[in-house]
Amino acid sequence: MKMLTQNFGKLLLAGGVIFMASCSKDDDNDTTTKPTQKDATVKEVMEEEEQYSMMNEAIEESDQSSFFSNSSANITVFAANNDAFNDLFVEMNVSSMTELKGKLGDEAFAELIMYHAINGKFDIDAIQDGYIETYADNDNNGKLSVFIENDNNTRLIFNGGDDNGASTASSTTISATNGSVIEINAVLSAQTNYENLEDAEEAEDNGETSLFLTLIADADVDIKNRLESETSMSTVIVADENELQSMLSINLAAILDVDDLNNLLDASAQTSLFTQFGVSTVAELLLELNISDLLSISGMTMANIYAEMEADDKAELMSTFIFNGYLNLKDEATNNGTISSDAGADFDVSTSTSGQIVLTDDDGNKIFLEENSAHSVNGSIYTIAKVEEM
Repeated sequence: MKMLTQNFGKLLLAGGVIFMASCSKDDDNDTTTKPTQKDATVKEVMEEEEQYSMMNEAIEESDQSSFFSNSSANITVFAANNDAFNDLFVEMNVSSMTELKGKLGDEAFAELIMYHAINGKFDIDAIQDGYIETYADNDNNGKLSVFIENDNNTRLIFNGGDDNGASTASSTTISATNGSVIEINAVLSAQTNYENLEDAEEAEDNGETSLFLTLIADADVDIKNRLESETSMSTVIVADENELQSMLSINLAAILDVDDLNNLLDASAQTSLFTQFGVSTVAELLLELNISDLLSISGMTMANIYAEMEADDKAELMSTFIFNGYLNLKDEATNNGTISSDAGADFDVSTSTSGQIVLTDDDGNKIFLEENSAHSVNGSIYTIAKVEEM
């Protein structure tokens, strides 16, 4: 897969999770295009439909024909049309599928094709916004995820529609005997953790950059560079503003220093807090405080606190959300494993009674994660559902 990422430049949070469901609608109210029925496998559809002739050639060149022709398969294929492959040829400066395969390498070429297939047979209007796993693997054998937005149940946008993305070329789904075929206007390629975070957060915030990404951008440049690097594997747990606040509260003494607190508190606030906690210096006070204590001070806001934090403080905060390497937290939970964040915090990994993955630190604070995750070419992303502070 490294060859794939190197040759395509930018590739594949929080994250969000994709949910797929069959839509049963009243015929009188159904305004979507009905699927075109074909008594053929998805591979045979590629062979029969002229606009997919290059996709069919790519499938055969990648030695994946048996996967797409398997009568027992249950897959949806996002089939790049001929125009899409011709554009890719120009971008890659090649003139044939064989030459493209040679430039990428056998493994990367095969993963490129498998990135266009997902498990399950779906029509366009049954696909909801979020991440879904494809049949392509990253370097650690995690299934790469594609980010999909559904525009009014008639148009799908993949990976933000940017350099690594595409959109559907029509609202028609071809229903094959072993799956579905949906035409797209570009060849998809996988994304990095940072690109996945951008797509998920922009979709969630209607185009506005989230606080999480803002703090990464304001942190030490190494944080962003690591999440963007195609060769630096990491696992990220992404949080919204409330969970960010909780994580900062848990790690306040490790992130803010005495000067930060002096700048945040005037003499009156310091005196009040000294009395409240029975301390006499700001250094002692810092060990007792949490975010709720600071926010109880008149006029104090989270914006004040974030504004006071310097780049290294924000890098320290972000490092509590980042773990080295590609981690399968479901496996870690099953084995009651322990993981360490880049900030040096250790977490026991377990599963709650409701099936959520739970990270528990040395002080008993618990971080509950969403069940599913997104897998990128350089790691994976999990989304925090809630934080329980001790």
